[in-house]
Amino acid sequence: TEARGVIACISPWNFPLAIFTGQIAAALVTGNSVIAKPAEQTPLIAFRAVELLRQAGVPEDVIQLLPGDGPSVGGPLTADPRIAGVCFTGSTEVAKLIEKQLAETAAPDAMLIAETGGLNAMIVDSTALPEQAVRDILASAFQSAGQRCSALRVLYVQKDVEKKMLEMLNGAMEALSLGDPWHISTDVGPVIDEEAQKSIRDYCTEMGLQGRLVAKLEAPKAGRFVAPHVFRVKGIEDIEREVFGPVLHVASFDADDIDAVIAAINRKGYGLTFGLHTRIEGRAQHFVDGIDAGNIYVNRNQIGAVVGSQPFGGEGLSGTGPKAGGPHYLRRFRKGPQAGTPVLDGRKVTATELADNLPDPALGGWSTRADRVAVLRKHLRGKGAAAIGAAASIDFGQVDLPGPTGEANTLSLSPRGRVLCLGPDPDTLLAQTIQALAAGNAVLAVAPGAPAALSSLTGKGLPLAAIDGRPDPVEARALRVDVVAFSGTPEAARIVRKVIADRAGPIVPLISEVLNPAAYAHERAVCVDTTAAGGNASLLAAA
Repeated sequence: TEARGVIACISPWNFPLAIFTGQIAAALVTGNSVIAKPAEQTPLIAFRAVELLRQAGVPEDVIQLLPGDGPSVGGPLTADPRIAGVCFTGSTEVAKLIEKQLAETAAPDAMLIAETGGLNAMIVDSTALPEQAVRDILASAFQSAGQRCSALRVLYVQKDVEKKMLEMLNGAMEALSLGDPWHISTDVGPVIDEEAQKSIRDYCTEMGLQGRLVAKLEAPKAGRFVAPHVFRVKGIEDIEREVFGPVLHVASFDADDIDAVIAAINRKGYGLTFGLHTRIEGRAQHFVDGIDAGNIYVNRNQIGAVVGSQPFGGEGLSGTGPKAGGPHYLRRFRKGPQAGTPVLDGRKVTATELADNLPDPALGGWSTRADRVAVLRKHLRGKGAAAIGAAASIDFGQVDLPGPTGEANTLSLSPRGRVLCLGPDPDTLLAQTIQALAAGNAVLAVAPGAPAALSSLTGKGLPLAAIDGRPDPVEARALRVDVVAFSGTPEAARIVRKVIADRAGPIVPLISEVLNPAAYAHERAVCVDTTAAGGNASLLAAA
């Protein structure tokens, strides 16, 4: 692999030193140069950080600071064709704009790592220890005045314990201290600026007028404070957008409706953090297997991810991956070989034919099998050796990560879903298909000669379909896929990227490198507070 070139690092105001320096360090250590654009609210701390980097020996021409707002600085920066990639933390809407801009003006393989917001949920069941749950709800929802990407936004409480839990939550809220964050006694500080203050207050007023208020505190008169608020909702479907402040929404559920709650959370499309309080191990595993979120926390709060212990980042509308602080992060700042072969002439494949042939990711339980690489190796009989070797080098199972005593941290790779492999040549198409299948995805391979190139894998019960031809870009626009793999000429790759960048919904990555098996998977980090079980959970499960 080789360095990409000039990386634009665009960081947020809510972690003005940690995220700012983390992005820069990753870009520099992988051999790139950096243009750093901090949030317009926090330029001074960024200036001091760059000063210290230069004092430490980082050459001036390797890192440049470019403060300013989005329209006058961020927009022109990401539109400059010399930018080789963007590392961005901020809103989902801005991430989509950046992806569209890169597709238009940057090299087709320009990198985008986006970590965006979330409608983060926590579920508290009837077996949870209420004192622990309330402690972690308060921290997750109101610490940093709720100004964290990972903050709790929607709390689901099982109806059997709802009355008691809300009484305890109200009482615990009354003990919170609002004031100057310089004081160690302060629990909730101000919000970032007057614009945020007005927006959050207006939202709270509107929700109050709808009769949804459960509890609220009084905010100091002076300063940019917003009082913590708790509102009643039916579920996550009631919430239209992330309110970036000390606002918590509460819903209740029946014990038999847990799967419906999981489905509702996943349907919303965000996937950053998720919290669970339960003393039943089997239930915890059910949620870990069912929730589509990058970071899952069991019996603890869902904020404060630690680099190396809980690599951080979301999926779907919450980001592109790879995770900051994870084993695959630095690889994304470098690029590997691409085939660059021209697309051969072939019949145009219609949107109907593409949709009709798109395999089901759940086919045959492929996504959950532990022996996927072995099965592929058996069918291939020596073909695609480089791709199968690359896939075999990746651990798709659970990997234990270091952490403090009393905490279990694991990282695993999960399938992204449906992958459209476009080759364009037979060897590249085979390599793409092998890596996508090895990660547990369903694959639709479309290229001239695709059935012949993949004959050793088709008809074997795998979630794979091969179509001879080439998709018309306009026809393919509506196809619901989660990843596109294409390693053709830059001109052809630009057309493909523009088509997928124009789609609504999550950012769909374009994998242009021939070998990069981790790119076909999501990373999921699970953190369990093993000291919080409290009591004989096996008796609860038996009951």
